[in-house]
Order: sequence, then C-alpha cells, then structure tokens
Amino acid sequence: MSHLFKIIMISAISMNAFFMVLWTDYKTRYNLFRLFEVSELIFVSIYSSEFCMKLYVDPVNYWKDGYNLLDVVIIIIIFIPYSLRKIKGKHYPYLNIADGVQSLRILKLITYSRGIRVDGWTDLQEQLDARNLILSRSFTIIFILLASFVFLSMFVGVMIIHTEDSIKKFEQELMLERRMNLMEEKQVILKRQQEEVGKLMQTQKDLDHKSFTELVEKFKKTLRHTDPMVLDDFGTSLPFIDIYLSTLDNQDATIYKLQELYYEIVHVLSLMLEDLPQKKQSQSSEKVDEK
Repeated sequence: MSHLFKIIMISAISMNAFFMVLWTDYKTRYNLFRLFEVSELIFVSIYSSEFCMKLYVDPVNYWKDGYNLLDVVIIIIIFIPYSLRKIKGKHYPYLNIADGVQSLRILKLITYSRGIRVDGWTDLQEQLDARNLILSRSFTIIFILLASFVFLSMFVGVMIIHTEDSIKKFEQELMLERRMNLMEEKQVILKRQQEEVGKLMQTQKDLDHKSFTELVEKFKKTLRHTDPMVLDDFGTSLPFIDIYLSTLDNQDATIYKLQELYYEIVHVLSLMLEDLPQKKQSQSSEKVDEK
C-alpha cells in the first residue's frame, strides 16, 4: 500500500503501454529492436516481482480480491507468447494473436487507480441493481473498458501524429539546410573556376603564345584528377546519363535484330541462287523438246 510503490507501478505500466504503441510501427521497431527486447524483460520482471511480493505478504486474502485476480490473469496473458514460442516455435500462426492480446496489460492500472475503480459508477450501479436489471453490471464493465481504451488510443494517436509531424518537419529543414550548403559550395567552386579562367585569359594576353589551344594544353597539365568541377549542362545530369545508357541498350538490341534479319535474307538469297541453274536447265530442256 506504499505510495511510492504505487507511483513506481503506475509509471512502469504507462511506459509499457507507450513502448507497445511504438512497437506497432515497423520502422521504429526495426531501429530500436534491442531496446524493446530489454524493456520487455524489465516490465515482465516488474510484474512478476509485484505478484510474488503481494502473494508473500498475504497469501490467503490475496486470492479474495478481484483486482488481484485480474493481475493474475494479466500475468498469465503476458507469459502466453513465451510459452507458445517454446512449445510451438517462432513461426506458430497464432503467435501474432497472443502478441496482440498483450495490450490488456494496461488494465493493471485499474488496481492502482482509485478513480478508475469508483469514478461515480458505483452509485449509478447501485441504482441499476435496485431496479433489478440483470445485465447492468456487464454493460457497465464493458462500457468502462471500451471508453478507457478509446480515449487512451485517441490520446496516444494524437501524440504519435504530432511526433511524426515534428520528425517530418525536422527532416525537411535538414534537407533544405543541406541543399543550401551544396549551393554555397557550388558558388564557391564556380567563382574559383571563373577566377582561374580569368587568369588564363590574362596570361594569354601577357605572354606570346602561338594559339589559345596551346595555352589550354599547358593549362591541362597543371590540373589534377581531384579538382572539383561544377557542370550545369543537361548532358551531365544523372537522369540524362541513365536515359542515354538505356537508349544505347535498345539501340544494341535493334542492331542485333537487324543483323539476324540480314542473315536470314542472305540465306534466302543463297537458296534462290542454288535453285536458279536448275530452273535454267529445265527451261532449256523444254525448248529442245519443243523443237
């Protein structure tokens, strides 16, 4: 009944619910897989320790409290996936259902939240019992559970949406910053190239060269393969190169088909040439017979 113990348990249950919501996103689960595994072991250890401590303090009256029985049911639900993985293996088809039922862990808050256990429903339920409504208790329990899950899901959903929006905004700002840095670097390189070309032109005026081509050839010898070059021509862009290579592939395929067609034409012509002397001989024999 310690106040500190209740705070620790409520915090653990709330953090467990938060991690379970994050677990539903594939990308987050892939990036933080180890963290989720360690946190799962910690939460299961906390729930098991809570059960053992309460059972040790009062082993008889523990089973008379309905909320304690609810905790026992939740602990059984927690260990169902582990048992199925040990018995049936990791590829058991109904293992996902067992993992989905783990969302019922949030019901452990009922034990530590007095507001959830009274919340004005006790007086209302007494009035319903006075009118001899048989299904009133079932209706009240189902309504409370559904309302709690709906509002909790809405709260978590809103938090996740705002978090995703913040992440997307941060990524957009980061991309914009990278583009600005690239543009600045590009401008610096272009400015340096313009200065070098200007120096080259000034050198041509000051020195006596036979032609500008000779000057360019000498300038080429001073260049290194690591010197950056900024090219704005469309022909140097990656999409153009990709399309150009695809066009060359199609051109090669067309040439190959034309080559096969030419071979077939040559073969037909050769057969026609082989038949031509036979036809001439037959025609000459026919003329002799007519004479």
